[in-house]
Amino acid sequence: MRRQLLRALVHSLDEESFTDVSIDRLAERAGLARSTFYLHFSDKVELLEALAVDVIDEIVDAGEYWWSLGPGITKEDLREGLERLADAYRSHHTVMTAVVEAASYDERIRRHFELLVTTGSKQIADHIRKGQEQGFVARELDAETTAGWITWMSERGLYKCVIPADAAQTERHMQTYTNIVWNTLYEGAR
Repeated sequence: MRRQLLRALVHSLDEESFTDVSIDRLAERAGLARSTFYLHFSDKVELLEALAVDVIDEIVDAGEYWWSLGPGITKEDLREGLERLADAYRSHHTVMTAVVEAASYDERIRRHFELLVTTGSKQIADHIRKGQEQGFVARELDAETTAGWITWMSERGLYKCVIPADAAQTERHMQTYTNIVWNTLYEGAR
């Protein structure tokens, strides 16, 4: 029944904002009674929270390809890593839209959203430090500050630029995204 409710939420988010989603419609869409909803979740935010945990894990996992690259990294490798990250974000854009929306007023969702950003930023900072030690990332960069900028730029860029874009626009955005990260981290070390 939890899976039915999670699927119902995803389908509802394709049609309306999280704020507009009602428990009645979720239960109906899942083929359940409203009272059954409350056996599993205290409110729709708790349902979103359950969904967000898996989505955030998937997005973080998608970043592992990029963050694991080493001294032989090429611009094409970076592009592949950023594509994997963008694909994971894009495949869950309705959930991420709801998370961003709900994070503005709900502390539980805000913590999950901050976890995504904090985890991504930490992984990028670790990658930067490793790259500086091995000589493939520019040494003058402050790892934490740079990682924070890249993480927030990535999240907002994916949300505002890549998600609503058509194929041609997406290609331009991804090429620009790759160039920004490449020039910031790697070009100065070469």
